[in-house]
This record gives sequence, structure tokens and C-alpha cells, in this order.
Amino acid sequence: MLQEQPFRKDDYMFIYIKYDADGFITAYQNIEADGFTKVFILDSWITQFAQHSDKFRYDTDKKVILNPGNLPDLSLNELNTKYSDVLKTSQQAVQSATTLAQQQTVSETSINQLQKSITELALSQSAKGTA
Repeated sequence: MLQEQPFRKDDYMFIYIKYDADGFITAYQNIEADGFTKVFILDSWITQFAQHSDKFRYDTDKKVILNPGNLPDLSLNELNTKYSDVLKTSQQAVQSATTLAQQQTVSETSINQLQKSITELALSQSAKGTA
């Protein structure tokens, strides 16, 4: 059964939503934009809303978001798994960036050596031409 959102000052924040013909939330964001409706959402619903926004509905008559009330809780094990996945991805990105920086350093050194050789060759050729 859907729970109506009670109005409690200081316990909510405003967001902007889009919803389908049945009132189900199809998109949301924190800034005002054309086609989005300004609504408030309870702070205590934010985590669930971020994970399952498509399960929440907007009551166009009462102008409130309805919480389905039967959303699954995120277990500590699931949270640890998600955190581990994000950490692995982050570590891979750092490793890729480090490898790229090392390759750029090697490339820069090679380019500098090539420029030095070309300059020396040009000076050598110039000296031969004036001698």
C-alpha cells in the first residue's frame, strides 16, 4: 500500500521530477528545468528514492510523492559488494592514468632526444656549409 508523504518542515528537500501517465517517476534532478515538476521528498526517503525512483509515484491531485512502502532494504553485504566494485574500478582508473603518464614521460624524453639530434645535425650541416 502506498504511503502518503507527511509534511514536516526541516525533514524534506525539494527535487524536480518527470512522471508518466500513471504518476510513476521517470526522471529526477536537483535543478529546475522545463518539463520537470518541483516536489518535496522526505530526507528519510532519499536513499530508497535514489535506488528505486521508478517505484515512487506522484499524486497529481494531492501534489505529493507516494512511497510504495515495500521497497527492499539494501543489505550490508550488498553495500560492501557495491563498494568493492566501485573501489576496483577506481583502482583500475588510477592504474591506467599512471601507465598513461609514464608513457607520456617516455614519449616526451624520446621527442626531446630527437629534437636535440636534429638540432645537432642541422648545426653540423651548417658548419660544413660555411667551411
